[in-house]
Amino acid sequence: MKKIRSVQTRRDIIFSVALFIVVGALFVMFRLFALNSDATQAYVYYGDLSNPIVTIDFAYNNGEGRVIKNYDQEVPSQYGQYPIINEDEQTITLLGDYEINKIRQIVVIKYDFTKKSVQIIEEQSPNNICSREGESTGWPLICLPNRVRVEFDTNEEDFTI
Repeated sequence: MKKIRSVQTRRDIIFSVALFIVVGALFVMFRLFALNSDATQAYVYYGDLSNPIVTIDFAYNNGEGRVIKNYDQEVPSQYGQYPIINEDEQTITLLGDYEINKIRQIVVIKYDFTKKSVQIIEEQSPNNICSREGESTGWPLICLPNRVRVEFDTNEEDFTI
């Protein structure tokens, strides 16, 4: 009886390790090969709206790029007008929903036309997870407490391995 249990336990350990290796390899392959082509556009969304508040066009004018403000963010008048697009610093500033001492916090998004990338560089939220996501060239960036997200325009061929 004791020998049967040790064989089953050894088999379970081998199976668990093999499963862990297979899942890990698939994860690494997906991260390396999926979404590795350059994005042509990035869309910045605020709230539950399906229309982007700002469009970043990386392919405009032979890679020179442009930023298009599609509409103004609806915020109380004491905060001013958002989004703020600073073309010199290549940043977009939105007003997030997260409040500290009843004051809504800003979310600053930096874009780079040469790298075709976007990064949330400044925000206030629990654990600052949004700004720790890093620079992205195809993976969505999501900042839940502030209700801001960045999505990329990708091709179907990006998903083939």
